Amino acid sequence: MMIPTPQGTGSSIPKQDLWMSYFLDLIPDMVLRAETFRTSGDVVDEEVLCVFADQMRLTIRALHGAIDENDADRIRRQAHSLQGMGGTAGVPEISVVGEELSQLAKQGDFARCRDLITRLDRWQGDWAASSGANRASNIRKMLTLSGRVLIVDDELPNRLYLRKLLVDHGATVLEAENGRRALEVAQQQVPDLALVDVMMPEISGYEVCQKLLTTPATCHVPVIMVTALSAVEDIEHAFILGAFDYIRKPFQARELLARVHNALQLKKQGDELRKWQARMTRELDAAGALQRKILPTDPYFSDATEVRFAYESSMSVGGDVFSAFSLPNGNLCAYVGDVAGHGVGSALVSTLLKGLVEEVAHDYFDRSPSVICNQIHRRFSHYVTNPELYATLFLAILDSKGACTAFNCGHPTPLIFDVNGNALPLFEDRGGLPIGLSLHADADPYLVSDEVSMVLPAGAVMAVFSDGLLEARQSASSKPCGEETLGALLAETVRDLDHVDIAQTVMKRLGVLGYQLDRDDCTLMVVAQYDSAQCLLNRSLAISAQEVVALASEAHQVLCEKGWTDEVARAVQLLVTEHGMNIVDHAHVQPDSRLTFQLRLSERQAFLLFRDYGREWDFQSKLKSALNQEADSLRGRGLKIIRSIAKHIDFVRINRENGTCYVVSRFFEVSHGDDNKRGAHE
Repeated sequence: MMIPTPQGTGSSIPKQDLWMSYFLDLIPDMVLRAETFRTSGDVVDEEVLCVFADQMRLTIRALHGAIDENDADRIRRQAHSLQGMGGTAGVPEISVVGEELSQLAKQGDFARCRDLITRLDRWQGDWAASSGANRASNIRKMLTLSGRVLIVDDELPNRLYLRKLLVDHGATVLEAENGRRALEVAQQQVPDLALVDVMMPEISGYEVCQKLLTTPATCHVPVIMVTALSAVEDIEHAFILGAFDYIRKPFQARELLARVHNALQLKKQGDELRKWQARMTRELDAAGALQRKILPTDPYFSDATEVRFAYESSMSVGGDVFSAFSLPNGNLCAYVGDVAGHGVGSALVSTLLKGLVEEVAHDYFDRSPSVICNQIHRRFSHYVTNPELYATLFLAILDSKGACTAFNCGHPTPLIFDVNGNALPLFEDRGGLPIGLSLHADADPYLVSDEVSMVLPAGAVMAVFSDGLLEARQSASSKPCGEETLGALLAETVRDLDHVDIAQTVMKRLGVLGYQLDRDDCTLMVVAQYDSAQCLLNRSLAISAQEVVALASEAHQVLCEKGWTDEVARAVQLLVTEHGMNIVDHAHVQPDSRLTFQLRLSERQAFLLFRDYGREWDFQSKLKSALNQEADSLRGRGLKIIRSIAKHIDFVRINRENGTCYVVSRFFEVSHGDDNKRGAHE
């Protein structure tokens, strides 16, 4: 076919008419098809045209090589470049030529491909000669952009067009010519937005999008996919991968700027929200740490009763409250409360409730639980006027013989077990509305007749819990824990002759079984009544080395009389000596101060309880420091000896009194080669 030659020189033909001279006879519908590739020409200046000319020469050279070998794939790759470049440079007709070339190569019509490539080569020469080089950008700056935008495109004209458009409107631009480089740039300088071309060699735009959004450093960067593909499935795939938006080629400047502006604004808002969330998390964590100081899970020990706690909050701060403390008359007050709701409000109210319970219980220590609860209700209602904030509460008063009188303000009924883990009859389901709720504003809501009383048998256990524990669901089955499951775990743990901390053991077992304990605040309080027959030593002694040595010798003798081996009994004797001498040497007690000691035996374990009014010290930190000393160091040797003998250690400080409980197994194995057994003390 003869190639038509324009009349006159290239400069005498209007540039916009050149394509008609070369291509209209081969592509009759070019005018209509060109409109789909037309972009805003307002940002096409000399630099864009020069880059376009350079890229055209490279592309045409590659097309000549491909057509000489009848290589359809190479022709289509270069044709794709033409499709992207034409509209960008203000010559959408060349995009149509690229589209036509791609279709012809796919059909195997290499003769027409060669004809088009030859004409394209001629057109490029005339176009370059006639191109005006001083077109200035005059696009009206409708929007001001602020942020860092990463442009990812393997076509330089496209990158140049986007860079000039975005920079002119205030954006900072980063560029990458392929997917691999894009990922490197994004890691080095995290952008606020990524414009990613879909069709790129090696790593496609889809892969770049997916990797950006699954990498922690860039997972919050919105990605706008830039595509010449028009199939719904292609766009859907981009959104499935997490793309924020998409823009079709050829670019329309106003649309592109609007979409980029929206993406940058949402990214800015998202960043501010994440900063606020991080700040709130830090503040909640700090509040939670303070709340845990106010609400410790340290055990409570008396001569007749032991109380242990386990607690899991649904947030950094929680709405459950609990404690056990001695009253002025020597009785024990133990309670569990649950403030409605979650979060900061409930946590603040729970702190108020804790203060009210303990203040009122001390003020009214000689009155019944119903009177105490009425006083708590009155004061609570004075401070908390929001009707949505109320609290359930179970409060019990116990004496040294196990007599228990309790009042239930809308709280779950406790479970009770004997020493063998058999369930005992429940408290009668009496009581009243939660604290803060009342049908009659002026009347006391709680009656003496609604109190419940019982005597806990020797060795009995009472478990008090919040409803969050009952409602915790099992991950696999979604079934709530309920009283049946909780009761079975409690009974099983009570029967375990090696148990030490029933509350913590049960809470851990629930976690292992897959119960979701973080959906609501979960509290478990276990009150254990000692069996007096198991209390073999109760001593109060002056704090002196002589008294400590005598006490240690007596403990050894008692254990031997109960059938414990001499070696284990001597290990207990050594433990008593080391702890006692630490108090003598380091507690700085008053001259008339005394040390109290209790030795209890179960079938398999010995419980040693020390209480003194010495100075406050961080037992765990001291122990950690001792364990980090060299093996032959004398410093901290006493604590290392204690740690090697005791299977479990509790240290608590309440009302200026130090309480330390050691648990030693009857089957403790003495290491004869341990030179820590020389009796040195801290």
